[in-house]
Amino acid sequence: MQLRVDTLENILNWIMNNQLEPGCLAIIIESVLGINIGRIVTCIRIKGNHTLYGAVWMVYSKDPISSEYGAMGHNVDVPAKWLKKINPNDHNTTKNKELEST
Repeated sequence: MQLRVDTLENILNWIMNNQLEPGCLAIIIESVLGINIGRIVTCIRIKGNHTLYGAVWMVYSKDPISSEYGAMGHNVDVPAKWLKKINPNDHNTTKNKELEST
């Protein structure tokens, strides 16, 4: 078995590229009720610091999303550790356009 040893520079680059910031897209990877997992959200701002979960972000969802209390809305608070930043450069995305023949 081969162990991978990262340099400090590689680790710092990974942290900077995956750090949440206002306006970035993220996917929810953990949720109190479980129903928000997989939802794509936009990070708005840090709301504060939770004693157990650390930094908490206010996020926005185009579609209604559930708060930890079960209330539905477009803005909810989510711990940073439950969010994974989506880096647009890491994914190959294409737009498909279907044409109808006339």
